[in-house]
Amino acid sequence: MTKSQIISQEKADRFTRMFGPRIKQLDKQIQLVQNCSRKDGYEWGFTNHVPTAFIVLFKKLNECSKKFGLEVEVKVNGRDIEEVFEQAQDKFNEL
Repeated sequence: MTKSQIISQEKADRFTRMFGPRIKQLDKQIQLVQNCSRKDGYEWGFTNHVPTAFIVLFKKLNECSKKFGLEVEVKVNGRDIEEVFEQAQDKFNEL
């Protein structure tokens, strides 16, 4: 959307003010999660929490991207996210 297409400048300004900081906060949280992958500090190979969490998060990110008009295809080990999501969601709720 170009500036000439902006209907409400107030809403456009609010989006500009909110979107960037929220994305940066999300990026920082992803970095913190990534730190947990360090084998010298954590042991995680014994659990299926990692794939479960990523399946649920990728599904939610995919749904979010669609709301912004961005179509993303997500596959998990070659399978469509829709095929593995329901089982992962149940496990995720138990975390």
